[in-house]
Amino acid sequence: MISNNSNNNVVNNTTLDSSGFSFNLRDQIIRYLKKWYWFALSVFVFVTLAYVKIRYTIPQYNVSSTIVISQDQNLSESELSAFKDLGLLDDNQSSIENEIQIVKSRTLLTNVVNNLKLNVRYFSEGRILEVENYPKSLIEISFLSPDSIVHTKSKVFNARINSGTSFSFVNADGEKLSDHLFGNTINTSIGDIIITPSVDKMEANVGKIIKIVISPVKLIAESYRTRLSIVPVKNSSIIRISLNDPVKAKAKDIINNLVEEYNKATIENKKQTSARTADFINNRLDLISGDLTQVDDQAASYLSQRGLTSGDVGGQAQQISQLDSQNSQEIAKLNTQLHFIESMRNFVLSQEGKFDLVPQSNSGFSDPTVSATVSKYNRLILQRQRLLKVSSVQNPVVVNIDQQIGGLRQVLINSLNSVKSSMKVQLRSLNTQNQYFGGQIYSAPIRQKDIRAIEREQTIKEQLYLYLLQKREEAEIKSHITPANARVLDRASTIGAYPVSPNKRTIYASALFLGLMLPFIILYTSDLLNVKVRSRDDLEKVLSMPIIGEIPKVKSKNKLLISKNDRSGIAEAFRILRTNLDFLMAGISKNRGKVIFVTSTISGEGKTLISSNLSKTLAISGKKVAYLGTDLRNPKLHNFFDLPNGKNAKGLTNYIMNKELKPDDIIYKIEDSLDIIPSGAIPPNPAELLMQERVGKMFDYLEEHYDYIVVDTAPVTLVTDTLLLAKYGDLSIYIVRENYSDKRVLQVPENFYREKRLPNIAVLLNAVDNQGSYNYGYGYGKKSKKK
Repeated sequence: MISNNSNNNVVNNTTLDSSGFSFNLRDQIIRYLKKWYWFALSVFVFVTLAYVKIRYTIPQYNVSSTIVISQDQNLSESELSAFKDLGLLDDNQSSIENEIQIVKSRTLLTNVVNNLKLNVRYFSEGRILEVENYPKSLIEISFLSPDSIVHTKSKVFNARINSGTSFSFVNADGEKLSDHLFGNTINTSIGDIIITPSVDKMEANVGKIIKIVISPVKLIAESYRTRLSIVPVKNSSIIRISLNDPVKAKAKDIINNLVEEYNKATIENKKQTSARTADFINNRLDLISGDLTQVDDQAASYLSQRGLTSGDVGGQAQQISQLDSQNSQEIAKLNTQLHFIESMRNFVLSQEGKFDLVPQSNSGFSDPTVSATVSKYNRLILQRQRLLKVSSVQNPVVVNIDQQIGGLRQVLINSLNSVKSSMKVQLRSLNTQNQYFGGQIYSAPIRQKDIRAIEREQTIKEQLYLYLLQKREEAEIKSHITPANARVLDRASTIGAYPVSPNKRTIYASALFLGLMLPFIILYTSDLLNVKVRSRDDLEKVLSMPIIGEIPKVKSKNKLLISKNDRSGIAEAFRILRTNLDFLMAGISKNRGKVIFVTSTISGEGKTLISSNLSKTLAISGKKVAYLGTDLRNPKLHNFFDLPNGKNAKGLTNYIMNKELKPDDIIYKIEDSLDIIPSGAIPPNPAELLMQERVGKMFDYLEEHYDYIVVDTAPVTLVTDTLLLAKYGDLSIYIVRENYSDKRVLQVPENFYREKRLPNIAVLLNAVDNQGSYNYGYGYGKKSKKK
């Protein structure tokens, strides 16, 4: 059927194409399925490479161990770890990340390499690859040079066992270099070595070659350091140590020995730290002890100088205050008694009270002598007063009493004077004490301040001294009780029986993916870069003119493809084309023969092939057909039909230039219904010839005598010949060749259609690759052959 897109559809399709997105899944799948052999080849190549890689890659096994890091002990890395309670240390030092870096340090891995002698490896030949012999090889090498020299050298020895007592050094090609006996000293570039057998029956291994590879310790340690994986378990102090290695036993030994080295290093570090801490504490104790002795001496000297028995100045001041109060009371009492004695003395000495009673003291004065004298004196006074009531002063008894009174008066005065002197002495002593107590009370705050300062310094020194004693004991305990920093939860073991590298599934899946993607990318890229017309869809997106049909691609060497009884796909395509011509020319009201132009944009798009076979197809249908060649510059008609004189047969140019020739003179009968008019000799001025009047006469003649005139014209973009003949045509078939014509020049026929420069133009797609589609390859020809 003829497809004819409207202008609106063309605009929409063009816009869609210019936006860069036009996708039909079925067409894309079919397009790539047609190239299935490229995908198959690519997959085969990549799978083969994957097989080779797996086959010749040394398998790697994953070995892992899980340990718990004791964070409480991590602080012992600091020499001041005993003083953690002082807040002097940063807890960030004990983070798990720090411990991971310690485990992965070069020092520990170097110790592991030295412990396990990993710098010396032994290999023997396997079926495909060399196999490392671990932990034991048939032979062992010993070095007589110092480790500091051996551990920095690189060397490879190939030792072939000749017998139970001898061996030979050979090169990489197996050629013998030297013979040696087991146990003898051998001088080499890395120093003297001794090779000894490590099994009893060496005769069973005669002929085997053991490869001894010696590498620098630092390089081996760095190699394992980069391959070692240490990952902390989230929100815990657990870490997982894993290692990939071809030898499972070696990987297990490396991880287990690494954990042992880590614990050994941490224990040694803790012991050193404890020792350094103890030394530091002892030094500080000596210093603090001296300071404390000095402060004690200062306190003793101060108390001694100030007459204090203790540092309790407040208590002593209170006692002094009480004594001072008592002393003041005594002074007051003494003063009262002195006043009374003075009054009594004055009374006794006065003449007015010569024979009066002496008053007794009620002030607390109680001198026995004075009291006895006063009592006796008062009794005599009372006796005299009683006698005077009945006698006179001249009474001898009274006189005698007066004499006694006079004597007692003198005794009383002497006693009062004596008591008075004694009290004055006592009073002076109390006043002196009172002054001393007052001074002591007034100076007590100053002494208390000084003593507090001394006691404060004593307390600080004593507390620091006791604190250091406690920490020294703790350090001593830690130095004798030092637990390991890491506790093993799971010893090193393999995760599974299969190697983790090379991963067969991943490699084969990657190979399959790459095998499919590489041709896809190449084909997709080539499609992106391809500007050729690839399908009918490309025409429908750009052109608004009718598409008259599609001619499939054929590989036949025959130029004429159509025969009367042909039922092949190409024959059916031309029959469909013939039918479509009737639809396109149905509106042409013309009783004479119909002129069909066959043209293209450039040469090589198949217009001569199409026009010749179209002529044959029309002739087979019973129509009388004339096939006219108007491509005067590059005629190809002679390649399709057997003409007299071939390329030099008389044709259209001869008819135009020679007026004596008639149309019948240049018409060649091929079949009953098909006649050929070749283009003739190639002229120097084709365009001018086609403008001659005789060209019109030729078309008039052909229209009178034939039903169809099929004209093979020149390409429209190269010359103007076809446009000069356009006025004679009824229908123009514009040939576009799949995977040959450039999409960018499709605008040429589109412009011709819009500007109507060619009559009734329609497009024919030539050389269509129908593999995998539902078009002409559906199989008419195959069915006919089966019949």
